[in-house]
Amino acid sequence: MILRIDDNKSISDLQEKFELCFPGLKIEFYRKPHNWYEATSSKYLYPSESLIGDIRKIHDRGELEIKSWFKTGKVEQDFKEGFGLYVQVFRYKNNKWVQTTLCDNLTLAQLVGNVFESKSAVK
Repeated sequence: MILRIDDNKSISDLQEKFELCFPGLKIEFYRKPHNWYEATSSKYLYPSESLIGDIRKIHDRGELEIKSWFKTGKVEQDFKEGFGLYVQVFRYKNNKWVQTTLCDNLTLAQLVGNVFESKSAVK
């Protein structure tokens, strides 16, 4: 998938496109960066209606390519390095959204597969 990033888009614009491509996963945007295998406190969470231009210091527009075989940590790092955006990937597990802090070395495809396995196990 290709995410087009510019200052006039809202966080929810990017979230919706990401969730369409990777069902059972979502991205959230934060005020503070994190390292691999680290969680980010919800007190730093930006509201989804925030404009990208209001939450970053790098104001270049561009495209971010995200492939299903990319590791979760790489996707988060690409947002940070390319656009100055601090993102956490979440997955839907046991009827709630959880940060993928221990899954940074798993690919997005593996996480999507885990989401569907967990949903079928609940039935």
